Amino acid sequence: MKNPIRSVTVLGAGIAGLACAEVLVRAGVAVTLLDKGRRPGGRVATRRAEGTVFNHGAQFATSRGAGFGALLDDLRAAGQAAPWLAAGNDGRRMSFIPGMSALPAAMADRAIALGAVLRTGRHAAFLHPAQPGWAVRHLAATDIGPGETAASGGERTLPQDAVLLALPASQAASLLATAAHPFAAVAGRAVIAPCWAVMARFAVRVAGADVLSDRPGPVAWAAREGSRPGHAAEPDAWTLNASPEWSRAHLEDSVEQVSQALLAEFRAVTGAPAPDLALAHRWRYARVETPIGLPCLWDPACRLGACGDWCLGGRVEAAYDSGIGLAHAVLADT
Repeated sequence: MKNPIRSVTVLGAGIAGLACAEVLVRAGVAVTLLDKGRRPGGRVATRRAEGTVFNHGAQFATSRGAGFGALLDDLRAAGQAAPWLAAGNDGRRMSFIPGMSALPAAMADRAIALGAVLRTGRHAAFLHPAQPGWAVRHLAATDIGPGETAASGGERTLPQDAVLLALPASQAASLLATAAHPFAAVAGRAVIAPCWAVMARFAVRVAGADVLSDRPGPVAWAAREGSRPGHAAEPDAWTLNASPEWSRAHLEDSVEQVSQALLAEFRAVTGAPAPDLALAHRWRYARVETPIGLPCLWDPACRLGACGDWCLGGRVEAAYDSGIGLAHAVLADT
């Protein structure tokens, strides 16, 4: 009979990793979360620049199932979420207050209050078999590139009973390959498109609709930040998302080149003046185009697992459901 799973390392503190961690810690499992970012959340992100707030990652969240719906109801009751009517007058598209990052921040607070440990700024670089299960080598995120692996350097966690990867599919595949696990090939089947995001602030209000969606051409989406619930109407701040095709074609362009190109189109469409602030951010793994079609990956024999939106589909709720599914799979094996 196998030893019960009492300790787990979760790699990635985005929505999937946080959802997974909370279920496990509520069940009495000791959970350590490692994330390469400065704060939890992954692509559910908010950026502040010169006093202006931009939501430059996931633009909103919707719920179809009871689990994620209950979380959104809790945040709504706490004044941390509200329907973003400019993005959909049916009230189903939820934005968070004071920014989209309020969702993962609330999830992280819940998990930590229950006893989970979160370490940010750490890049998981290698999986080492160890008794009773696995140790994870991790380096400062500033010392290693996205998706890179390293068998030496940095720090090594104490052995844990299981390791769960809540990372973008290609990064999960690279890390699983260090353990020579067949899940690496499964994760590699997911297709995820990149997305360039441009954040722009205008001294004069841009005329027209607050949200431009499903557009042909380089700018596929543009949203006025001041149209979100709980956001200041001034200054007039906008977030632009490039299409997957344009983002792929210009993936290695400089932030200056991307800002100029996308703002030129936006200004041509809207008549906007030149911005007084313009920033760009490249999301290498942004939009799930082809998921693997499984709720999660879990190998009870060697106690390795993986979860993320790339398992089920390109929605915030899909990441949440995948994380919950992996936690339940782990607990069923204890």
